[in-house]
Amino acid sequence: MKKTGLLFFVFFCFNLCVFSQTSPSFDELAAAFKQANSDTAKLRILFSQKPTKYTDRADELLPLYHEGYQLAKKHNDKVNRFKAVHYTALTYLYGKVDESTAFKWLQKALIEAENAQNNLFIGWVYYAMGIIHHHQNNRAEMYKIMYTAIKYLEKAPDPVDGPFISLSQNLENDKRWNEQVAVNRRLVKLMERTNADPFTKITAYNSLVDALKNHPDKKEEQALYHAKTMALVDKISATNLDLDEKLIVASIYFKNDRPNLAIKYANEVASLRDTIGFNLPAKGMAFELLSEIYEKKKQYALALECHKKFHAIENQQVIERLTDDAGKKVIQAEAERDVAIKQKEVEKQQLFTYLAAAVALLILVLSGSIYHFYRKEQSRKKELQSINSTKDKLFAILSHDLRSPIIGLKNYLMLVNWGELSQEEFKESAQSLTFQLGTVYDMLENVLHWSVSQLGGFFPKKELISIHSIIEDEARVLAQSFKTKNINIHNLTSLENQISIDKNHFIIIIRNLLHNSLKFSHPNGDVQLNYNTTKNSIFIEVKDSGIGMSPEKVKSLFQLSKQTSQVGTAREKGTGLGLVLVKELVEANGGNIVVTSKPNEGTTFRLEFKK
Repeated sequence: MKKTGLLFFVFFCFNLCVFSQTSPSFDELAAAFKQANSDTAKLRILFSQKPTKYTDRADELLPLYHEGYQLAKKHNDKVNRFKAVHYTALTYLYGKVDESTAFKWLQKALIEAENAQNNLFIGWVYYAMGIIHHHQNNRAEMYKIMYTAIKYLEKAPDPVDGPFISLSQNLENDKRWNEQVAVNRRLVKLMERTNADPFTKITAYNSLVDALKNHPDKKEEQALYHAKTMALVDKISATNLDLDEKLIVASIYFKNDRPNLAIKYANEVASLRDTIGFNLPAKGMAFELLSEIYEKKKQYALALECHKKFHAIENQQVIERLTDDAGKKVIQAEAERDVAIKQKEVEKQQLFTYLAAAVALLILVLSGSIYHFYRKEQSRKKELQSINSTKDKLFAILSHDLRSPIIGLKNYLMLVNWGELSQEEFKESAQSLTFQLGTVYDMLENVLHWSVSQLGGFFPKKELISIHSIIEDEARVLAQSFKTKNINIHNLTSLENQISIDKNHFIIIIRNLLHNSLKFSHPNGDVQLNYNTTKNSIFIEVKDSGIGMSPEKVKSLFQLSKQTSQVGTAREKGTGLGLVLVKELVEANGGNIVVTSKPNEGTTFRLEFKK
């Protein structure tokens, strides 16, 4: 609520579809679909509700959409064919939280929308694609697709404001204020051209007012649309508003210093009875808004009370999400058994036979479901244990290896402060400290890149680059360190040697392999970089004449632990993350890495990439 007010509400409502009191449950929707007498009625019922209302029943919803698609295909119904594919994509996006599969279904939905020649449908699909790119932090692609979405929506006969509001919010966050104003003007023009309903116009006008706040030279335009907003808000009848619309009106009144009206509308949502849980999200947001209003009015007791209710609802929603599917199926099974017992009084022996078979089948289904749930939870538990273990190892390594440079820096500053260092000692200590801090910097750089990989953040952007040039650049960066140990670098690649790879990833790979060779090579040693190719592959080798490794050491080389991290020939330290990061980056770019080494005979890292 505090973040963006109205914009947050609109984005939330457009994507998550806050439940109203009249929304059917999933079971009611499924039953009505099955009992409908015609294909037309089935399709009308199935697509009457957005899939985002049933995110907790995604696995049951997907087969219904598949059946709906087959019915629409049978009747050459292009509109409902699109809806079936589009709703399947949204179910994967919001119900199963599988953005990769959702994006594939959105690509199919785009084909259906284009076949239907429907600008509104095309705009919806591009908007959902933009949301996925937003989640993946692909900002440039997100903006490109969002602008495409609103271009098609401007051609549609019906007013749609959600994508415009979302794009406006992103532009504001990125401080692209001129574009933000332009987008909101387009939204206002669309709402007025399509004669949108008053509330949708309120959303558009208020969004433009917010955008114009970053332009002091446009106060007249801001005042004009502020007046239009408040004129429409004051005319609206509360009885005709949905829950989310009442919250938006309350937010507008709050922002315009009319707290009593804001409290009135927010209380209408907060005071609703919640018999089936549909109103919980809206009630939570209402209590959060009320807490802010009372705090501004210095009514701290009421603010605290509303804040507690907001958190209680938030906790209740978390608990409901954690309720296991097995428990729900047990309740369903008991209900079916009660029905069967009543029927047994009428049909007696024959029904008893059917009941026994049904109970046996139900137990089998429940057992399978519970076992599946158990396996899923065990898998999650192992994954969390692995993440926690990795975190503990990383902290242990960092706390150990960062200690010495920090203590060295502390002691050095004490000696400087006391005036105890001669000029020669000062110079020598400064060089040593510079080297140690350089090691710490490299260590933290690798921790940063590795943490990105753990969050699923590696998205290679491949381009054709010169292998020779990058090796030369990295060798120059490390030249002083190689000179200190009198180690020679032999770059045997040529200017013609090229590879298609993410340039930044390749720089990190070469830098860490050179660091590794430098660290474990004896003074006066050699490091050699080679390039060769076959019909289908490109090979890059980094070979040193260092201390080498045992076969056991090679096997654990790419695992994060204190045992794989060891000091170099000049007592250099590290986390062991560098080589872990190299392996992940190589594999992220479609390659693999092979290590050959023998104690006291050096080590060779061989990278293979497909052409």
